[in-house]
Amino acid sequence: MKFFLILAFCLSLYAGHGEKREHHINKDLTYLELSQAQIENFKEVLKKFQHEMEEFREFKEAITAKKKALFLKEPLDTNALNALNQALYEKASKEENKILLRIHNILSPEQRGAFVQYFEEWEVR
Repeated sequence: MKFFLILAFCLSLYAGHGEKREHHINKDLTYLELSQAQIENFKEVLKKFQHEMEEFREFKEAITAKKKALFLKEPLDTNALNALNQALYEKASKEENKILLRIHNILSPEQRGAFVQYFEEWEVR
Protein backbone atom coordinates (compact mmCIF):
# COMPACT_ATOMS: atom_id res chain seq x y z
CA MET A 1 0.00 0.00 0.00
CA LYS A 2 2.78 2.44 0.92
CA PHE A 3 4.63 1.68 -2.29
CA PHE A 4 1.49 2.30 -4.32
CA LEU A 5 0.82 5.66 -2.66
CA ILE A 6 4.41 6.82 -3.14
CA LEU A 7 4.36 5.64 -6.75
CA ALA A 8 1.04 7.39 -7.40
CA PHE A 9 2.36 10.56 -5.82
CA CYS A 10 5.54 10.49 -7.91
CA LEU A 11 3.62 9.84 -11.10
CA SER A 12 1.26 12.68 -10.34
CA LEU A 13 4.20 15.04 -9.88
CA TYR A 14 5.63 14.36 -13.31
CA ALA A 15 2.51 13.82 -15.42
CA GLY A 16 0.25 16.18 -17.24
CA HIS A 17 1.41 19.77 -16.76
CA GLY A 18 -0.79 20.95 -19.62
CA GLU A 19 -3.97 19.00 -18.89
CA LYS A 20 -7.30 20.67 -18.40
CA ARG A 21 -8.51 21.22 -14.86
CA GLU A 22 -11.48 18.83 -15.18
CA HIS A 23 -9.02 15.96 -15.54
CA HIS A 24 -7.54 16.61 -12.11
CA ILE A 25 -6.51 13.50 -10.17
CA ASN A 26 -7.21 13.49 -6.45
CA LYS A 27 -4.19 14.82 -4.51
CA ASP A 28 -2.35 15.54 -7.78
CA LEU A 29 0.21 18.27 -7.20
CA THR A 30 1.62 18.80 -10.68
CA TYR A 31 -0.24 22.08 -11.09
CA LEU A 32 1.92 23.52 -8.27
CA GLU A 33 5.15 23.13 -10.25
CA LEU A 34 7.13 22.11 -7.16
CA SER A 35 10.90 22.42 -6.99
CA GLN A 36 12.95 19.29 -6.38
CA ALA A 37 13.43 20.28 -2.72
CA GLN A 38 9.68 20.75 -2.34
CA ILE A 39 9.07 17.34 -3.91
CA GLU A 40 11.40 15.71 -1.40
CA ASN A 41 9.69 17.57 1.46
CA PHE A 42 6.27 16.48 0.19
CA LYS A 43 7.41 12.87 0.06
CA GLU A 44 8.29 13.04 3.75
CA VAL A 45 5.04 14.80 4.60
CA LEU A 46 3.02 12.20 2.72
CA LYS A 47 4.82 9.34 4.46
CA LYS A 48 3.91 10.84 7.83
CA PHE A 49 0.38 11.57 6.63
CA GLN A 50 -0.12 7.99 5.49
CA HIS A 51 1.03 6.63 8.85
CA GLU A 52 -1.16 9.09 10.75
CA MET A 53 -4.17 8.25 8.58
CA GLU A 54 -3.72 4.55 9.35
CA GLU A 55 -3.84 5.43 13.05
CA PHE A 56 -6.85 7.69 12.47
CA ARG A 57 -8.72 4.93 10.62
CA GLU A 58 -8.10 2.57 13.55
CA PHE A 59 -9.37 5.25 15.95
CA LYS A 60 -12.43 5.86 13.76
CA GLU A 61 -13.18 2.12 13.61
CA ALA A 62 -12.99 1.90 17.41
CA ILE A 63 -15.34 4.88 17.77
CA THR A 64 -17.75 3.35 15.25
CA ALA A 65 -17.77 0.06 17.16
CA LYS A 66 -18.56 1.93 20.39
CA LYS A 67 -21.34 3.87 18.66
CA LYS A 68 -22.87 0.63 17.36
CA ALA A 69 -22.73 -0.91 20.82
CA LEU A 70 -24.43 2.17 22.26
CA PHE A 71 -27.15 2.01 19.63
CA LEU A 72 -28.02 -1.56 20.59
CA LYS A 73 -28.64 -0.64 24.24
CA GLU A 74 -31.93 0.56 25.74
CA PRO A 75 -32.32 3.45 26.10
CA LEU A 76 -30.00 5.14 23.63
CA ASP A 77 -27.48 7.25 25.58
CA THR A 78 -27.26 10.34 23.39
CA ASN A 79 -24.81 12.00 25.77
CA ALA A 80 -22.33 9.15 25.29
CA LEU A 81 -23.00 9.22 21.55
CA ASN A 82 -22.28 12.95 21.47
CA ALA A 83 -19.04 12.40 23.39
CA LEU A 84 -17.91 9.79 20.85
CA ASN A 85 -18.80 12.05 17.94
CA GLN A 86 -16.95 14.94 19.57
CA ALA A 87 -13.85 12.78 20.12
CA LEU A 88 -13.90 11.75 16.46
CA TYR A 89 -14.34 15.33 15.28
CA GLU A 90 -11.49 16.58 17.47
CA LYS A 91 -9.12 13.84 16.28
CA ALA A 92 -9.99 14.52 12.62
CA SER A 93 -9.51 18.25 13.11
CA LYS A 94 -6.14 17.72 14.79
CA GLU A 95 -4.89 15.46 11.98
CA GLU A 96 -6.11 17.84 9.30
CA ASN A 97 -4.40 20.78 10.98
CA LYS A 98 -1.10 18.86 11.09
CA ILE A 99 -1.09 18.02 7.39
CA LEU A 100 -2.20 21.49 6.33
CA LEU A 101 0.49 23.13 8.47
CA ARG A 102 3.15 20.90 6.92
CA ILE A 103 1.92 21.66 3.40
CA HIS A 104 1.68 25.38 4.17
CA ASN A 105 5.33 25.38 5.29
CA ILE A 106 6.44 23.79 2.01
CA LEU A 107 4.52 25.95 -0.46
CA SER A 108 5.22 29.48 -1.60
CA PRO A 109 2.41 32.06 -1.27
CA GLU A 110 1.60 31.68 -4.98
CA GLN A 111 1.50 27.90 -4.71
CA ARG A 112 -0.80 28.16 -1.68
CA GLY A 113 -3.21 30.17 -3.81
CA ALA A 114 -3.32 27.36 -6.37
CA PHE A 115 -3.47 24.69 -3.65
CA VAL A 116 -6.69 26.05 -2.12
CA GLN A 117 -8.56 25.21 -5.33
CA TYR A 118 -8.31 21.54 -4.30
CA PHE A 119 -8.34 22.13 -0.55
CA GLU A 120 -11.16 19.67 0.13
CA GLU A 121 -8.98 16.77 -1.08
CA TRP A 122 -6.90 17.13 2.07
CA GLU A 123 -9.77 17.08 4.54
CA VAL A 124 -9.60 14.33 7.13
CA ARG A 125 -12.86 12.43 7.40
